[in-house]
Amino acid sequence: MTTTTNIALKVPFNEKDQAKSLGARWNAEAKHWYVPQGIDATPFEKWFTPSSSLATAKSDPKPAIKTDKVSPNQSFDGDIDAINARLRDAYESRDDDLF
Repeated sequence: MTTTTNIALKVPFNEKDQAKSLGARWNAEAKHWYVPQGIDATPFEKWFTPSSSLATAKSDPKPAIKTDKVSPNQSFDGDIDAINARLRDAYESRDDDLF
């Protein structure tokens, strides 16, 4: 089965060379191995995660979230402002902080 998208793998450190020799690639940002698009995924099945085996079984990819509840004109600015305020409060230096 040739992959149409990248498939995440859970490869133990001691098996990384084996996965690499089969064609797996390392994603440094996400810190995981994956099967690149267009590669036969069959040799990698022992390293599939539950979500990666579901991804290969899907023939018609759908969005992960339901978009029918979000109107195209809906603004999330208030949510972003609230998140920024909480982050600012959490990381703001305090008088009693000693570094």
